Amino acid sequence: MNKVILASASEGRKRLFETHIKHFAVAVSKVDEEAVAIDDPRKLVSTLALMKAVEVSKKYPDDITIGFDTVVVCNGRIIGKPGDKEEAIRILKQIRGKRQLVLTGYAIVNIRLGLEINDYVETVLNLKNISDEFISKYVQNHPVTRFAGGYGVQDNDQLIEILSGDFDNVVGAPMRVIINHLKDLGYIE
Repeated sequence: MNKVILASASEGRKRLFETHIKHFAVAVSKVDEEAVAIDDPRKLVSTLALMKAVEVSKKYPDDITIGFDTVVVCNGRIIGKPGDKEEAIRILKQIRGKRQLVLTGYAIVNIRLGLEINDYVETVLNLKNISDEFISKYVQNHPVTRFAGGYGVQDNDQLIEILSGDFDNVVGAPMRVIINHLKDLGYIE
């Protein structure tokens, strides 16, 4: 059977895959996310996930390649990854205590088979009303520039309250949906 390729450098996604999928490989895409200007966050994450999966799939045409992209939306504004720790502090202060929408686009691609599944998953959450002191310590002790919104939940940080949707989606890979697709495709039992 052909391999499943995770087209992502995300440690959180890799850990989710290790938990749910026995055999997979990682190949990081070189897609320039900043070059894609789409205002609709749902279309943005779906488009970027597909671009990443297609780009990696060209190197592994016989395998199933899965790409992802995640953004946080708060007060109608897309919040991506902060550029540095100072920006992370500003973002966290703006979004603390507020309801947020986490959108993760995913794409499952096999070029040889002409397979292309592309969609997104939503999770609604509240970011806890964290103090300035907590934010300062958090930013110093976490790789905040790697996470949409400047916060990561991979280590089960008690920063959020899920209102609807799945925790895995907040990490960056909606595994229930991915597992169902892979079962339907015969890649896992």
